[in-house]
Amino acid sequence: MTGRLEWGLPDLPTGQIIAGNYLRHLRDSRGLRVADVRGLAGLSHSSMSRTESGARPLSKDEAEALLAGPYKVPEPARRGFARFLYEAAFAVKYPEVLPADRAVDDTTGWPDRLAALEHRATEARVYAQRLVPGFLRTPGYTAKIADTPDPTDLQITRPATIGTRTTVVLEESVLMRLLGAPLMFAEQVQYLIDAATEQHITVRVLPLDSPVHGEFPEHLAEFVLPNGTRVYAAESDQATYYSGLTAERRMGGFLARVTEAALPEDESLERLRLARDMVLGGDRLRLP
Repeated sequence: MTGRLEWGLPDLPTGQIIAGNYLRHLRDSRGLRVADVRGLAGLSHSSMSRTESGARPLSKDEAEALLAGPYKVPEPARRGFARFLYEAAFAVKYPEVLPADRAVDDTTGWPDRLAALEHRATEARVYAQRLVPGFLRTPGYTAKIADTPDPTDLQITRPATIGTRTTVVLEESVLMRLLGAPLMFAEQVQYLIDAATEQHITVRVLPLDSPVHGEFPEHLAEFVLPNGTRVYAAESDQATYYSGLTAERRMGGFLARVTEAALPEDESLERLRLARDMVLGGDRLRLP
């Protein structure tokens, strides 16, 4: 796996990458240009661009000016983002407490910041041991099972798919746990089949008897951003991000191994269809 140093790119603190992509996501989603918002936060065009790329840290005052002004983000989410900025800066300043290549985001609106990374990714690879990753959930699945209600009642949205070069490696146990009612489970599996058939994603199933398993989070994603930066995100009831060459070697290497060990795409789709048909037929999910 190619490291950023080989492209001449710096090892940026993870928090800056997340914050920058979140700001870019907010600006793009509102149809605004850098020129439309730069002066409102006291930022030059160059500073704004470097902030969005993650090359420049964002101050609390600058974030408040942008989020409360042209981006019109509700106060609870602004408060959560301010806390995220503080924690990201703390991780860089005190690496013995939290490694500089890791940032934990459990504040209000964290799924939106994760979604900003997903939207921006030019390539992505996801490894799921138990639950289907957020951006592959059907609306019904998300509404009834997956998301914990936000105490601030902030409306959180997730993209349906990201880009056109997304590889999803599902550990076979994903297909053997009936989550919710049978019809909902079948709908979720069909959603994956349709996404793969329409070539939005590539689905690969990692057999349970494969020796390539490890002690990793249930959801581990690798996002390749437009500037070549790679960010790894683990998702449960929060988002934990990793970046830097150490993360590329450890987590990127793991994802490469599980992808290589997974079944071919056509055989993986047959496993999905079998799981769908078995649950609709009332059979227990025991795949070959």
